[in-house]
Parts: sequence; C-alpha cells; structure tokens
Amino acid sequence: MIDTLIKMFYGYWLLGAVFGLYFVGWGAARLDEEAKTMTPAVRLLLLPGSITLWPLLVWKLVQPHSPSRTDSKPLLP
Repeated sequence: MIDTLIKMFYGYWLLGAVFGLYFVGWGAARLDEEAKTMTPAVRLLLLPGSITLWPLLVWKLVQPHSPSRTDSKPLLP
C-alpha cells in the first residue's frame, strides 16, 4: 500500500518535471503574450510552480481560446 503511494508521489513529480520544462520553454507563451519575451532567469523562477501546479496548467493549455472581457462587447451601451 505505502509502496503504491510512494510510486504515485514520484510519478506526479516526474510528470510535473517533464511538463514544467515544456511549459517554461514554450507553453507559457501560449497563455500570455508577455511570456514570449521572458529572460531565462524568469523562466527558471517559473519552473518550481509549473512543476507543482502542472495539472492546472495542462487544463488551461487545452481549453479552447475564449475572448477576454476586453475583446467582447461592453455590458452597458
């Protein structure tokens, strides 16, 4: 039982590390235009968070693009 939990723990971090490298290299630029101009030092700072939060970031990347509030019509005329 404990062996299974340990394997799941390491699997989560291994998948996170693989995704984190992808995210700081190319994925962040898909979510934010400003990320295209990030320096390597800033990308390195994003790596721990992207490893930890990889399920949320994967979900954000696979969602279809929806227009932001500034792109849509105003609520009041």
